[in-house]
Amino acid sequence: MNLPFRILAGFLPVLALAGALPADEAPMAPVWKISDADSTVFLAGSVHLLREKDLPLPSAFDRTYEECEELVFEIDMALMSRPETALEMHRLGSLPDGERLSDHFGPATMQRLRGYLKERKMSERFFDSYNPGMVYLLLSSLEAAHHGAKPELGLESTYYARCVTDGKPSRGLETVAYQISRLNGLEKEMVETIINEALDEVADSGATLDSITAAWKSGDAGKLAGVIVDQSGFTPELREVLLTERNRNWIPEIEKALTTDRDVMFLVGAAHLVGEDGVVDLLRDQGLTVTQVSNRAP
Repeated sequence: MNLPFRILAGFLPVLALAGALPADEAPMAPVWKISDADSTVFLAGSVHLLREKDLPLPSAFDRTYEECEELVFEIDMALMSRPETALEMHRLGSLPDGERLSDHFGPATMQRLRGYLKERKMSERFFDSYNPGMVYLLLSSLEAAHHGAKPELGLESTYYARCVTDGKPSRGLETVAYQISRLNGLEKEMVETIINEALDEVADSGATLDSITAAWKSGDAGKLAGVIVDQSGFTPELREVLLTERNRNWIPEIEKALTTDRDVMFLVGAAHLVGEDGVVDLLRDQGLTVTQVSNRAP
C-alpha cells in the first residue's frame, strides 16, 4: 500500500433536507473547525484528484464554503492557473543539462519505469530529463489519471472557481518552489525505493484509490489516518519532510486567521489533518478546541 498518490490526498452542489442525509452519506465530514467570539476557522481535508464516481462531495464542504469569507489553499490557485507557473515547475523538476535519470537510478529501476510507461502507451523516455523527486510526483499523477482521477474534479479546482465567481479572496500557504524543494531534498536512494514499491503495487492502484476516497468520505479520522498516513509505507524521514514539517509551518497561519473577524476555510490535503502530528492534533496541543463538522444541515 505504498502508492505515492496517497499523499496527494485533494463540484456538484449537494441537495439535502434540513436534518436529513442522503442515504449513502456519512454523518461526519473530513472537516474540522475552531471558533472564538467573532470568527471560525475551518480545516477542510481535500483529495486533490477525484473521479466522477467519487462525487458528489460530502455536503459539509458546500456549507463550509458558503459560510467562509476567505479560502486558503496549499498553493495560491491564481498562480497555478498561469502558464509561467507550469514552466517554473518544469524547470524546478528537471535535471541539469547533460544529466539523465539513469545517472541517478539503477538499470533495474529504469527498466521498470520504461516498462510502466510502455504499458501506459507513453514514450519510454518520458521520465529521462526529470529529477528523482519529480518522477515520484509524476508517477503518482499518471497512475491516478489512469483511473480517471482529474484535478478539475478535485476540491481545490472546484472551490477556487467558485471563489472567482463569487469574488471571495483566496491565497496560498506555500510556493511551488517550496513544495518541489521538499521532493528535491529527498535522498535519491529513498525515492528509488519508494518508486519501486509503488511499481510493485500498480495492479492494485484502483483499489487503493477506492480505499482512500471511501475513508475520506466516511469522515472517520482514524480510518482516514490508517489508509492515507499510518499504513502508507512512509519512513520517518519521508513523513517528516512531506507532512509533519509542513503541518508545523501552517499552525501559526491558522492561529493568525483565528485572530481576525473573518471566517476562513483552509482547504489542504486530508493527509495533513489526521494522525499523529496532524494539524488537528497540533492545534489541540496548543490548547485550542477543534471539533469535527457534521454533514447534517444545522
